[in-house]
Amino acid sequence: MASEKVSLGDEQSAAVGGGWTAMRYYGDDGASVAEMLSFKAVFDINPFEVGNKHAEERKRYASRRQAVLDALCVKELLRRSFSSLSNGEMRRVLLARALLKCPGRLVVHDPFDGLDPDWRARMGRLSRMIRETGTELVLEGSPSACGVRPDRSWTQRRIAGVSSGVANHSPVVEMRGVNVSFGRRTLFKDFAWTVREGERWILRGPNGSGKTTLLALITGDSPMSYAFDVRLFGKRRGAHGVSLASLRRHVGVVSAEREAVLGEPVESQLAAALVPATRLLLLDEPCCNMSSNKARRMLDAVSRWLDAHPRVAAVCVAHSRAQVPSGFDLQIML
Repeated sequence: MASEKVSLGDEQSAAVGGGWTAMRYYGDDGASVAEMLSFKAVFDINPFEVGNKHAEERKRYASRRQAVLDALCVKELLRRSFSSLSNGEMRRVLLARALLKCPGRLVVHDPFDGLDPDWRARMGRLSRMIRETGTELVLEGSPSACGVRPDRSWTQRRIAGVSSGVANHSPVVEMRGVNVSFGRRTLFKDFAWTVREGERWILRGPNGSGKTTLLALITGDSPMSYAFDVRLFGKRRGAHGVSLASLRRHVGVVSAEREAVLGEPVESQLAAALVPATRLLLLDEPCCNMSSNKARRMLDAVSRWLDAHPRVAAVCVAHSRAQVPSGFDLQIML
């Protein structure tokens, strides 16, 4: 069997290219995970092909399908559309698809980016499990090389409805009574959160816990932001005289997902976000798919800019302290 090398970042860009970053909130359209992991999709079989039944490939595929789905906990995702998945969930599905191609040796580049700490730990053990299915799995680069060094400095605490309570700083983001569910999955129940001027928050949580959804409620990318009491700079969307554009011009967003979906480099996003009009900076896993050196230069640039703009509020989604600019001293874990 052949050897194959994949980059999960490139695979993700190819899989979701041509969409838009908020597509997960507008229905469950597009290919399901089950369809993406079907034999015909995995091996790119022409539906009009006749004569060749691919008997050997079908046999190998069938023999390892269950083991791969179990090893990557993908079975629970099969009914969902690929576009509705979180960044980390997408990468698990793409890794499963690569393994189902049955290569004798699979080299995976950037395997840790976008995965929560639990899954990063599992990936270190996954090669032994996958070897039993007939494939040698090689994870290219260590967690530190991928910008996700193990970090014991995290404060392990779960917070719901929090603020630093700096009374003389005006609220920038206010959320009250937010309830978000997708089918049987409940992400938020009576959720409340206040972010004030000058506060620097780290937003943490497992893959699929709702981190990007929470940011989408703030930016207005999710239509659910109009259904709940979500206020930006003291104003509620949909109120008379309040337009989304008037609020968004004061929000800077830097997101690895925007790069994957829209092809907009993080560096370009950063240049557009770090401007005088910005009053709220949202960083959604900005170091994903970056080398350690490149990520450090970007984080240093953000830190310097925030130091020069002390009234700007900021929220950073990250799975490791090494992926967060300096000065972020408040945490919320979903």
